[in-house]
Amino acid sequence: MLNNTTIGGSTVNNATLGNLHASVIGWVSGPKGRGSVDIMWGSFLAIFLCTWTAVCLNIPHPKDSKFKILRRKTKWMIWAIIGPELVLSVAIGQYASARRSVKRFRKLGYPQWTLRHAFFADMGGIILKPKDSTPFVVNARQLVYLIEKNYLEFPTITAEEIWNMSKADTLSKLLTLLQASWLVLQLVGRAILRLATSTLELSAAAIVFCTFGTFVCWLQKPSDVTQGIVLESEATTEQILRDAGEKAAAPYKHTPLDFVAKESFTVGYDVMGFFNLRCDDRERPLQRFSNDRFPDISTIEKFALFCWTTAYAAFHLIAWHWMFPTTLESLLWRIASLIITGTTVSFWVFETIAARQRFGRWDKYLIWLRLKKPCASDFSVDEEAQEDPRGDDVAPSALASSGKDKVKAVARLDTIHRLDAFEEEQKNAKPMLAWEVAIIFFVTIFYATARAYMILEVFISMRKMPLGVYQTVEWIQVLPHW
Repeated sequence: MLNNTTIGGSTVNNATLGNLHASVIGWVSGPKGRGSVDIMWGSFLAIFLCTWTAVCLNIPHPKDSKFKILRRKTKWMIWAIIGPELVLSVAIGQYASARRSVKRFRKLGYPQWTLRHAFFADMGGIILKPKDSTPFVVNARQLVYLIEKNYLEFPTITAEEIWNMSKADTLSKLLTLLQASWLVLQLVGRAILRLATSTLELSAAAIVFCTFGTFVCWLQKPSDVTQGIVLESEATTEQILRDAGEKAAAPYKHTPLDFVAKESFTVGYDVMGFFNLRCDDRERPLQRFSNDRFPDISTIEKFALFCWTTAYAAFHLIAWHWMFPTTLESLLWRIASLIITGTTVSFWVFETIAARQRFGRWDKYLIWLRLKKPCASDFSVDEEAQEDPRGDDVAPSALASSGKDKVKAVARLDTIHRLDAFEEEQKNAKPMLAWEVAIIFFVTIFYATARAYMILEVFISMRKMPLGVYQTVEWIQVLPHW
């Protein structure tokens, strides 16, 4: 027995809905089935919930108004919609920085330091107030230095206390999970039954996929925290710098503790500053960490980010053989899908090459080819990190210990050595290269143009879509396919 579906006020036999060449023009009501409102509402709700709940911004400036804070989060939610891979890049960088912080604290004898502590510090939750000096924010790495040098005591704040500052809503996260899961199930069910799907739903699913990675990276980051904690030191800023010696002699760019660990790469300061168009907070020392910071990541994390962002871009290729209102629109969608996938891969290729040059990792090959004369600075810190760390760095007490104690001492020194080597390499990296900025600029233009078209197309394509788009999934028919 054939069922009927109401489309645009008329009854259409479901057998007709299976005709891939049949289409409906205009707005479709859906009192008994899927209509235009159902498609748009389900997609928009999933996008809004996922992006709004996933975005975890840094602690705002003490003088920021509630409206400014809301506007900033709205702006980042929009970024998470039009460029979710950018927000994912920030999130995975912050996660990598937090993991390194936990390793360093725990290897130094502070197992109570958790990812929540690390995120809290890196988001501007720790404010140092030196004696008779201007207070400023310190990140987790700088906090380690202050504790090691006895300028501060280890903070007594617990992970639970930090989480209590968070305004993360469990109910909203649950609703987000349910809505996102329903969207994915709908797409899977329609694919199994070979029912047509709108490009709006496909784009929504791609955003949900990419935002899920952001959500996982920021799972332990407190959300919507409005103020940090102040740690007072008996030492003045001048004393801290004087005790550090020559390495602290250079003028700082962000805070007086830049010599310990420089602030990560930012768009507002580094990229825009390259064109003399800085758009970051001009106040120094910093009173808050900007949200456009891209912390340094290791090779493994960079590879994971490459795979995730490429999968997000390639997600749009699914619609390669889908029906569009016109042949031209189908062709443009294919071209745009190829462009965003190709530019994503190209970006990572060129960025990897540029990063290796900024870190001096190509120098040994240039020397081998006699294109560059060797000097002491040409040896990469990363290579030094591969050397046996148990030489002169091992304390006599560690060598004198036996069994498990000796193994633990060596493992601890090995971890600290590698962390020091990684941070030293990042700190000594050369500034952004001119050809790197030029390539990224053109790649961004190509990507933005293709992305803008795809965002426009998901709406204009709704004027004429296959009839099967409006057919609801009969889940009883899906079961035999499992």
